[in-house]
Amino acid sequence: MKESPGIGDRRTADERRPFLLEIGSEEIPARFIPSSLAELARRAGDLLSELHLQHGALRTLATPRRLALLVDDLILQQPDRRIVVKGPPVHIAYDADGKATAAAVGFARKNGVELEACERTGEGGRQYLTASKVVAGRPTSAVLTERLPELILSLPFPKVMRWGADVVEYPRPLRWLVALLGDEVVPFQLADLVAGRATRGHQTLYGDAEVALTEPTQYVARLRSVGVLVDGDERREIIGREMDARLHETDPTAAVHQDPELLTEVVYLCEQPTVFAGDYEAEFFELPREVIVTALKAHQRYFAVDERGSDKLLPRFLAVRDGGTEYLTEVIAGNERVLRARLADALFYWRFDQQRTPDEHADALAAVTWLEGFGSVADKTERLTGLVRQLWRGGLGDGNPVPAAALRAARLAKSDLVSEMIKDGKEFTKLQGLIGARYAARAGEDPAVCRAIERHYYPSAAGAELPGDRISSVLAVADRLDSVAGCWLAGFAPTGAKDPYGLRRGALAILRIIIDLAARVDLDVLLETAMTGLADWSGPDDRAA
Repeated sequence: MKESPGIGDRRTADERRPFLLEIGSEEIPARFIPSSLAELARRAGDLLSELHLQHGALRTLATPRRLALLVDDLILQQPDRRIVVKGPPVHIAYDADGKATAAAVGFARKNGVELEACERTGEGGRQYLTASKVVAGRPTSAVLTERLPELILSLPFPKVMRWGADVVEYPRPLRWLVALLGDEVVPFQLADLVAGRATRGHQTLYGDAEVALTEPTQYVARLRSVGVLVDGDERREIIGREMDARLHETDPTAAVHQDPELLTEVVYLCEQPTVFAGDYEAEFFELPREVIVTALKAHQRYFAVDERGSDKLLPRFLAVRDGGTEYLTEVIAGNERVLRARLADALFYWRFDQQRTPDEHADALAAVTWLEGFGSVADKTERLTGLVRQLWRGGLGDGNPVPAAALRAARLAKSDLVSEMIKDGKEFTKLQGLIGARYAARAGEDPAVCRAIERHYYPSAAGAELPGDRISSVLAVADRLDSVAGCWLAGFAPTGAKDPYGLRRGALAILRIIIDLAARVDLDVLLETAMTGLADWSGPDDRAA
C-alpha cells in the first residue's frame, strides 16, 4: 500500500505526537457506552502493541454522539525490527547430495537474503531453514490508515444496525470521523466517510456546528466551547454538585436517593448536563416506595429525593436536561406533568388490584400460558406446592414438618403476574414478587408468606442477594427447578450462544441457595423430582375427565 504523505515524510526515529480518534454517530444507547469505552481502550492498546508503536497514556472519552480515543506521545515511525523467518524443512531444502533445491533458493529470494546467510534451526525434533532479516518500520500514519477501520468495526455492542447500502455494523449510523496525529490527518475511510479534522458541537445549543481541530490536545477545550463536555467524569462531577445545590436551595434536610446505575446512565445521556428539581403530590405516597422510585426512574430517568439520614421519600425529584437553562421553567412544568400522569396510573393500578384477593389473582393464572404444552402458570404453582413439600422433606427443610406458610407462599407466588401493576409489560414489571408481597400483606397474609412471595425471585443476578430465610429459599429452589426442567423438556436447553430462558443463571442460583442453607442434597434426585412433576402433569382437560 502506498504510504500516506505528511508526517511520515519528515519523521525522525524518536519523534512523537499526540493522537486523536473520534467516532461520531447518532445517539448511542447510554447502556452501551461504558463497556464500549473499556473495549476501545483495550483493543486500541493491543493494536498499538501489535504494530510496535510506542506511546504514552491512553484515554477514552464519550458522549451519546461520540466515542473518542486520545493517545499521548505516539511514535511517528515504527522501529526497524529484526525477525527470523522459518522456511522449508532441511530435508526438502537440500537434496541427498547436499545441493540446494528450488525450495531453498525460492525461500532466500523471497526474503531478500543470500542462501549462504540462511541457518538451520531445530524445532520439534526437525531442522528448518531460517532467515534473519530486518523489517523496515513504516510511518505510523500509514499503518493506522490501514488498521483504524478494523479497530472501529471490532468494537462489540449488545445490538448493532446496518444502514444505507453498506455492510457496516454499528449501534447507530456513523456521521463523522476524526483522526489526527499531531497536526496531520490520518486519512482512513469507513463506509462513505473519510476521516478529517472536523468534529461536531452540541446538536441543539450550537446547531450541530462543525468545529475544525488543529491538533489533539485542543480536543476537550474546543468541544467545551461549543457546548459539549466530552469527559464523562466531568459530567458526573457536575451532576452531583448541581444536585446538591438544587436541594440545598429549598430544603437542606433533603438528599438525593443514591442510584449509581441511574447516575451512570444519565451521564451518558447528555453532553451538557443541567440539573433541575421538580415536585409531585404527597397523595402518591399511598403507593409503595419502590413503585414511586420505579416510576421516577424507569422512563423519565428521575432521581428520587429522600429525607436526609432515612429512606423516607420526599415529594420531590431531580432530573438532568441535556442543554442549558433557557426555558427551564417550562421544562420543569412539562416533566412534572408527565410524572403526575405516570404516578396517577400507578395509583389506579394499586387501588384496582386490591379489589381482588390474592387467591382470586392466583385463580386467574389459569388463563396465562406458562410453556406451550406444559400448561398454565396456575399449573406451575400447583407443581411448586408439591415441590416445596418434597424439597422440605428431602433435605432443604429444618427437620420440622412443612410449614403452612411455605405451601401458602407457593400458592400465591405468581399471583401478581395478572395484576394491573405488573401485566402487559408496564414499567413496573421488574417489581414482580414485591408487588405480590405488598398485596398479600394488605390482605392480611402471614409475614413469612409475604416475604417468600417477594424473595423467591432472589438472587436476581450472579452475586446478588440470596433469599435469606429458609421458606423463601426452598420456594426459590422449587421455582427454578421447575423452570429448568420444563424448559429442558420443551427443547429450550441452552447452547454456547443462546440461553433465552436464563437456565444457566437459574441452575447457578439453585447451587448458591443450597450452599447458603448448608444443605446436603442429591442434585440428581432434585432434578428427577422436578421432572417427575412435569411428566405427571396431564393438563386441565385430562384432569377434568
